[in-house]
Amino acid sequence: MKRIRTSVWLTAGALVVAGNLYLTLKEDSKADRSQWLTSWTQAAEDDVVETFQTTGVLVPAEEYPVYFDSSKGTFLRFLVEEGQEVDAGTPLFEYSSAPLDREVKELEAEKAQIETKIRLADEQISQLQSKLSSLESDEDRDSYSTGSYDAETNSESIEIQIPKDYETAKAVIENEILEQQTEKRELEEQANQVDTRIKDTKSQKSELIVKSETEGIVKELNKTLGNPIITLRSKQAAVQGSFDEQQMSEVQEELAIRASVDQVPGTLEGKITNIEKYPAQGPSVQRQSLYPFIAQLDENSIEGNKQLLPGMKANVTVITDEALQAVTVPVTALLKSGDESYVYVLNDKARLERRAVEPGLLVDGLQEITSGLEAGEEVVSDPEKLMAEHGFFVTPVDYQAIDKSEYDNMTAKEKFKFILMGLFS
Repeated sequence: MKRIRTSVWLTAGALVVAGNLYLTLKEDSKADRSQWLTSWTQAAEDDVVETFQTTGVLVPAEEYPVYFDSSKGTFLRFLVEEGQEVDAGTPLFEYSSAPLDREVKELEAEKAQIETKIRLADEQISQLQSKLSSLESDEDRDSYSTGSYDAETNSESIEIQIPKDYETAKAVIENEILEQQTEKRELEEQANQVDTRIKDTKSQKSELIVKSETEGIVKELNKTLGNPIITLRSKQAAVQGSFDEQQMSEVQEELAIRASVDQVPGTLEGKITNIEKYPAQGPSVQRQSLYPFIAQLDENSIEGNKQLLPGMKANVTVITDEALQAVTVPVTALLKSGDESYVYVLNDKARLERRAVEPGLLVDGLQEITSGLEAGEEVVSDPEKLMAEHGFFVTPVDYQAIDKSEYDNMTAKEKFKFILMGLFS
């Protein structure tokens, strides 16, 4: 009897195993197959950054020429030295004031002559008015006699022929007074004009000192007085370099860059501000075309760094595209079928889930997923090796995580259930 019972159990076990093998190996079987997984990964949040490397050299971000204008006078002296830092408004050089001084002196002499003529006109008018007053008095009129009258002044006199007739004589004197007053007004207008010219000429002295319009550093003083007579360079630094033909297809202005100088610790950040569209040495079939570029560095990157000097060589990383804090998986986790991209997710029901996703940027084996997957979800690392595309999955036991007390606390029914799950998975 015991032998028969043993045979029955062996036969039942064999049938169970055979049935599972049949369902597992049968093509297009609808039975769920459990998948043994040893490698999976978690979708993470990472920065996916596409870059390429080139080299450059540190240069001033800008240069500002200062010119000498010979029409303003002759050069007198420089007021700065090469290498000196300047601010907006700092005096740079000075014109000689000798020509202006001579012009002011000549104008002041001209004004003095005019003022002398005005003074003489005043004296003559006063003399004529006095004669007219005496002519009009009754006493003088009774003793009036014909002749000539000299309107004497300190330096010159005007001879006026007095007519015999009283009325005519009065008219002559009044007319002479009017002429002298008219001449005086004209002289006063001339004096005002000369005075304005004197003020304008003197004001030009303030323009004899040429001041800086911006802050910077004096790069060069042209002591031969050729133009530009002074060259200022900005305090901001830039990187100058060249792109080859392949790189030109990947870049555009405003792209971010990172630069480093071997002799100086830290990373410098900036952006490309100019890309020349014409080769530096002109087009040629016998050499590679190189296109110059300028990338201005951020002030915060270089502020206070006295070690950075123009001419230092820089290693430049150009960032052509980036996705920051993106959901990412290894590129091996992504499969494609026609236009569809998908991954296998290990869901919370212990089942494999084929899920469509939208891929984004791919850099060095790291694939951005723009939609369809969230950070923290588990995906199959190498789905090409999967034997089943659906069903449950089984992973190796973490023996250190087993708590024997939990098994001891199970009922006989629960123990039997889990044994059957193990057999039929």
